Amino acid sequence: MARLPLEGIKVIDHGIVYTGTAANAILADMGAEVIRVESIGRFPSMTRGYRPRPAPGLAEYPGYVDGDPGDRPWDRWFQLHAINRNKLGITLELNRPEGIEVYHKLVRRGDMVIENFSQGTMDRLGLGYEELKKVNPKIIMISASGLGKEGPYKGYSTFGTNLDAITGMTILRGYPDSDYTERDMIPVWSDNVAASTVAFAALVALHYREKTGKGQFIDLSQAEGFLPHMGEAVMDYTMNGRTGNAIGNRDMSYAPQGCYRCSGEDRWVTISVTSDTEWQAFCTAIGNPDWTKDTRFTDALSRWKNQDAMDTFIGEWTVEHDPYEVMHIMQAAGVAAGPVLSPADEFLDPHLNERGFFHELNHREAGTHRYPGMFFKFSKTPADIRIPPNCLGEHNDYVYGELLGMSREEIDRLEEQHIIGTEYLEDA
Repeated sequence: MARLPLEGIKVIDHGIVYTGTAANAILADMGAEVIRVESIGRFPSMTRGYRPRPAPGLAEYPGYVDGDPGDRPWDRWFQLHAINRNKLGITLELNRPEGIEVYHKLVRRGDMVIENFSQGTMDRLGLGYEELKKVNPKIIMISASGLGKEGPYKGYSTFGTNLDAITGMTILRGYPDSDYTERDMIPVWSDNVAASTVAFAALVALHYREKTGKGQFIDLSQAEGFLPHMGEAVMDYTMNGRTGNAIGNRDMSYAPQGCYRCSGEDRWVTISVTSDTEWQAFCTAIGNPDWTKDTRFTDALSRWKNQDAMDTFIGEWTVEHDPYEVMHIMQAAGVAAGPVLSPADEFLDPHLNERGFFHELNHREAGTHRYPGMFFKFSKTPADIRIPPNCLGEHNDYVYGELLGMSREEIDRLEEQHIIGTEYLEDA
């Protein structure tokens, strides 16, 4: 079997919630041995649930398999399963001297440390880059905090929703007639962008170390990483002094562009027409009804100015068709279109299934389910899901015993002292 691109690289994963967790999953998919370090004394909200042992009133919260937290709810949380594949999982208390000593052993064997705690957390633990490079001069460390290591906001705590607000995404998201309280904050775009940016930065740092033999520290602000993805709005202000606002599903420069109701309950399709050529193809595809000859729609600017009327006509056509049918008609004409899919639709989608995107995995606490698979296909080094999402402390024996060479007695002592374990402490 071909070696994976990052085989042999060891990554110490301190990801919480999404950004760091997903970034390390990308590296793990590419073959890195990612060792996820967690605490049994401090519960990471949202990473493994809302609390370690949910109150009875939360017993049917949909974040758990079958709405049941079970005996180990932290191993049955949906977000854990979404972005923690292909990793080894250990526990270690980093606020204890004994834990720090063991952690240094791990750093000596590691290539990279990736964390997205609030800025300064690792420094307060005595595990900042300046300390870690004394342990391993070649170590690479990425700190992917919300607002970066320097600046007046450097110590502020952030979550994806307030990062969306700080970067201006909240203003642009939603419909023109909605106020900010009505605008959906999920999905959190900044988290997704930051995760891939962290993975890219990790590869660049590894390449630099390969050439020079030197590690380095990377200060990655999730907010700054997201702002370039809003380039149109940012540059429109710097160049024209205009502050953007929400425009719904429409585009700033062409029409029709939108989401249209189809036949069936809550079924929709998206259509984008970006040129006069595509407009003519669109009109032909729907049978050239009389309204397409209306002078309000003769050129791109006219169509853009008269979108309300045009969208009404388009909706009268799409509502007579299934969203997949609309997609096939439009795509055959060279017009971009696609159905709006629910998670249930995605698992049935013929394209995703023919490409083998979903993988069936058995997890000892969550059971057997289909999981999203690889989103890249290497012709020479094909990746796959090798390890199911890790249970809490699942790989303690392997990492401490086989990888770090600690004796059974040493490992047992750490467990007795509650420095490692496989369950959260009662006061976590």
